[in-house]
Amino acid sequence: MSQTDPVASPLLSIVIPAFNEEDSIARGVLRQLADYLAAQDFTYEVLVVDDGSDDATIEFVESFAVENPSFRLLREPHRGKADAVRAGILAAAGRYHLFMDMDLATSVEHIAEFVRELQRGADVVIASRAKKGAVTIGAPASRFLLGKGFNFLVQALLLPGIQDTQCGFKAFRADAARALFNSLLVFEDSTATTKGPRVTAFDVELLVLAARWGYSIHEMPVRWQYYKTRRVNPVKDAYRMFSEVLHVWLNDRRGKYRLAATPVTHSDRMA
Repeated sequence: MSQTDPVASPLLSIVIPAFNEEDSIARGVLRQLADYLAAQDFTYEVLVVDDGSDDATIEFVESFAVENPSFRLLREPHRGKADAVRAGILAAAGRYHLFMDMDLATSVEHIAEFVRELQRGADVVIASRAKKGAVTIGAPASRFLLGKGFNFLVQALLLPGIQDTQCGFKAFRADAARALFNSLLVFEDSTATTKGPRVTAFDVELLVLAARWGYSIHEMPVRWQYYKTRRVNPVKDAYRMFSEVLHVWLNDRRGKYRLAATPVTHSDRMA
């Protein structure tokens, strides 16, 4: 299916946060995504949310969107990935919402699989680099060990049985996505800007909320390619993420996520 014009109510909205992503865009990731989507049998939109980039990201995306009107740019102040993703989710028009990273580390070939899983009745579908059948390419040993340690902590404190909370490729029913992103406590919206890249554990809080509210969470093995980036500082980011997980754990212990619970509805489960 070739989609040359925007659709008012697409089946799928894809949200891509972007902070200084000119290198990724220059190597053709938007064209790769567009070509993949054009071959699918569902309607879609792609929202690239610029998180206050100070390189040529905005110009690159705007230029691409001129020739590909199903892609559009949202411009946000630099507050970090959590706020950028939330802005895209709240602006999205699709029946299903999926957020993914600009570098396409998780193969675009999984997009249709995630849509089908949502159509079969899942509320939330998350990519896993740890589940049996996953393929991980090129990750250094330090990144692998850090991820294992982080996941051990998350499973022990908050989400037993979920093997990978941090892969940046997650899909939701639209109503579930909006409810979850509007109910974040650790990563609540702020007018304060931040400086430099900001890697956070907002995915953990999203999944804790989903689990406490009774949403079904399906973990899918994926093909994931490591790309070196200057936006990740292993020591600084690890400290921040562990601190944030402890904050989420304290909120959970105090019952804050259950108190904020929203009823699970199933009216949108079947395509």
